[in-house]
Amino acid sequence: MPSENQDLPKNQTPQSPKLPIPSDIFLSLAALPMLGGLLAASAAAKFVGSIGIESEEVFRGSRLPILNFPQPEQK
Repeated sequence: MPSENQDLPKNQTPQSPKLPIPSDIFLSLAALPMLGGLLAASAAAKFVGSIGIESEEVFRGSRLPILNFPQPEQK
């Protein structure tokens, strides 16, 4: 399987694509939204976990009213 670099003469080097913004600036600009997304995902996970714990508290029974069931008559 021939490579596209094999057709170049020995004195030429492959050209990288010309970007309007240098790659190091692009990388530093992309890092901030990535870190923000990670922080938002962490906060969302903590929020969902706290919602789950609170819903368990509702169904645990300590906050439910006590129901008085009639006792069967003993013979």
